[in-house]
Amino acid sequence: MSPGHAHTSKRTRIVVLVTVIAAALVTGLALLPATFSADADAGARVTKVSTSSSARGDVGKNLPVTKPKISCTDLLQKDFGPLDDAATSVASASVVAKSGSNAYEYCDVKGTVAPQIQFELRLPTKTYRQRYLQEGCGGYCGMVGVSAQPAASTGCVPVTDGSFALGQDNQGHVSTSGMGGGSAEVWATNPQLKVDFGYRSEHAFATAAKAITKAFYGAEPTYSYYDGCSDGGRETLMEVQRYPGDFSAALVGAPAFNQTALNAMQEAYLSTIDFRADGSTILPASKLAMLHKAVMAKCADPKLNNDLIQDPATCTFDPASLKCADNKDSSSCLTSDQVDVVRKAYAGVTAPDGTHLYTGGQPYGSEAAWEGLFVPKAGQGQSSVQLYGIGLGFLRWVGKWEADPTLKLDASLFTVDTFKAYQREVSGIYDATDPDLTKFHQAGGKLIQWHGLTDPNIPPTGTRAYRQAMIDTMGQDKVDDFYRLYLFPGVNHCGGGDGPDSFDLLSKLISWRETGKTPGAVIAAKTSGGSQPGGPAGGQLGGGDTKDTKASASASSSAPTVQYTRPVYPYPQLVAYDGSGDKNDAANYRAYTPDKLPDDHFKWAGSFTSGYQEWCETKDGKSMSCSRHKP
Repeated sequence: MSPGHAHTSKRTRIVVLVTVIAAALVTGLALLPATFSADADAGARVTKVSTSSSARGDVGKNLPVTKPKISCTDLLQKDFGPLDDAATSVASASVVAKSGSNAYEYCDVKGTVAPQIQFELRLPTKTYRQRYLQEGCGGYCGMVGVSAQPAASTGCVPVTDGSFALGQDNQGHVSTSGMGGGSAEVWATNPQLKVDFGYRSEHAFATAAKAITKAFYGAEPTYSYYDGCSDGGRETLMEVQRYPGDFSAALVGAPAFNQTALNAMQEAYLSTIDFRADGSTILPASKLAMLHKAVMAKCADPKLNNDLIQDPATCTFDPASLKCADNKDSSSCLTSDQVDVVRKAYAGVTAPDGTHLYTGGQPYGSEAAWEGLFVPKAGQGQSSVQLYGIGLGFLRWVGKWEADPTLKLDASLFTVDTFKAYQREVSGIYDATDPDLTKFHQAGGKLIQWHGLTDPNIPPTGTRAYRQAMIDTMGQDKVDDFYRLYLFPGVNHCGGGDGPDSFDLLSKLISWRETGKTPGAVIAAKTSGGSQPGGPAGGQLGGGDTKDTKASASASSSAPTVQYTRPVYPYPQLVAYDGSGDKNDAANYRAYTPDKLPDDHFKWAGSFTSGYQEWCETKDGKSMSCSRHKP
């Protein structure tokens, strides 16, 4: 039976004065400029930008080093069973020594929060400064992989020098496909595991992590932070919406927060548009480079000097401009059917009556990343594209209380009725679309959100629409008091792409929360080479790597080379070249606010409102009930 509700089923121009310093950071992860921050709010008066203290390691308050009160192995004898809704057992606790591959010594704790939320917690033994960072997980998760370089934190010294305790969990289940790869998501047949994946796991683990930290150091962390991208971004928003007291501040990247519409509609739909009824491919991957070049020729912003689109929403590219003469196919043009595929990709999923079933489609400039995502590689078919596995896994398993293993993914699914049916079924546990963050704001919380403007997995239109919904709900002044949005040209999903994807927003978040220093420009670098990733997330679909990592990169790893740097300011500000100086140096770019700001409202079949959340609990160990009243 489906779990029931206690229901039955459940502008001012800104002068930028910057000295860009390219330096090898202590982690050996990247050769990057020092991070930069504005002396005042970048949205106000003329603002000077100066080197951030993050390169010197004094981001935020100067908290003292706290040494452990007990040994690492003593944690095995501690009873964490009585924790409220977070009964916890510690399976192992061992010291990992500082070495050539580890920047600091830590106590590595692994265990489980009931019923089966597996976790890892890294507690520095000599360098801890009273901060905890919980890392999100990507896709459908199902694995634990604490990263020494969390999302959007390249060069954040408090992370890399062992000032933070770090933790991550698997969202309550074990998965062989991780982010969803076509395998049956059989874990989702268990209602409790749906709830844990949906909203409970991050809160339960945060409760456990703080308790273990207190047992080890004698006190809970003074500041707790959350950092996630993709589904990790959804987890971040879920925490600040449902549990506003869990974290002092949060960093949310490219969030899959509108998950029901994203997985059941947008991603599933995209996986169908490039295939004929007989399974053959319409638009071959070999034409994506030609398409992308044409888009850039039409829409790249000359003010950036790096062949990137600064605001895809202003691009007026028409794929029909590439239509083959007399519809005769060649490698340098698009047939009428191929033009149709490209138009569908840009539009996103729509119902037969034209109603959008998700907030936007593929951003202009993302074309090069379509291969393997929804346009198959040469010689492969529909089942090989990534979005097919994610979409089908949701439609059959994750998005239904009762699995439908034989459901067929085809065009008949993409209707308003089907969308509404999935919303009624699971949006109350999966979606993190509540725009009212008043309680988080009142608790002193700070939230920085970021998104790559060429993200092909989760279009940035939705992130802009959510910011607008927050403003509509709470008012501009309140939102400005605790929230900032950064949009990165040419950056794909959680990193990668043609744009500068190495940057440190975490240091800005820490300083904002702990010292009140308002975040302004962040310097983003485009790097090449090196044996370690220089991007913000380390792995493309999650807040952390999808494999277990050491506390730091190897000391022998080579550093990437910086190709160029650009400042990125809080939205809606853009940047332009000053007209002189090195075009590859961020110091020679100024910020400006467009004369006409975009309207970020988006009309679609759903909405961003409050009051939709469901809270579920298992009674007598046998049945689950869900209602819109928090127990």
